[in-house]
Amino acid sequence: MPEQNDPGALFLDSLPSIERIAASLCRRNGLAGDDADEFTSWLKERLIADDYAVLRKYTGKSELNTYLTFVATRLFTDYARTRTGRWRPSAAAERLGDVARELETLVYRDGASLGEAGERLRSAGRTNLSDAELARVLAQLPAREPLRPVEVAADPLVHAPSADDADERVRAEEAARQRKFVHDALLRGMQSLEPEERTIIRMHLGEERRVADIARALGLDQRSLYRRIQRLVQRLRGEMEAEGISAEDVREVLDNEESSPDRG
Repeated sequence: MPEQNDPGALFLDSLPSIERIAASLCRRNGLAGDDADEFTSWLKERLIADDYAVLRKYTGKSELNTYLTFVATRLFTDYARTRTGRWRPSAAAERLGDVARELETLVYRDGASLGEAGERLRSAGRTNLSDAELARVLAQLPAREPLRPVEVAADPLVHAPSADDADERVRAEEAARQRKFVHDALLRGMQSLEPEERTIIRMHLGEERRVADIARALGLDQRSLYRRIQRLVQRLRGEMEAEGISAEDVREVLDNEESSPDRG
């Protein structure tokens, strides 16, 4: 590894890691193709800006990859803010029509629950579909994470974390970040499920609905649904572990759901 007082060499040496981190952020936030390439280029420009100001703040108190992940995640928030108004519906939503596009926007861009989205669409006269019918539409759309822009300084690098502050925050947030990585892997794992299975898992894990409520909404037998959820959770556990996520981290996310699907 190059000396820490040579940020240019550190940047070049870290390019593979920077690109992997950028690719991970793009996957987790629904960016692909040209959009993903655009963010990766933007991120590199920010790391180079002001004579490598961000890299000059790295002191070595944490792993470099951890520091870069922390900084890139903060910068992605700034990037998301610049993309306000540029949300693009998925190809599946375009194919399914207006209701699918609006449902996708409400759920995946704005972070509304399925019930909230359905109420808003029906109140606006955009659809007469029930929540159960909208759930089946949603199951046909690719899972995406909301981009939630926040108010930040015009130039995020002016307020980039100092070395000590950044390292301290990295240590404090690392556990939460790892948990988010596990949830992101869960999101990717859901793509391998059948549409109805994705709907069940989203309603159960994402919206924390009881098995009885899911069974009633989807017209399924409650007892067999209980067993079906257990099997789906086991399947997702295996897929997440196959991605290299530790069994301990997987258990932290899934054990409660698997052992008590009804949540009271």
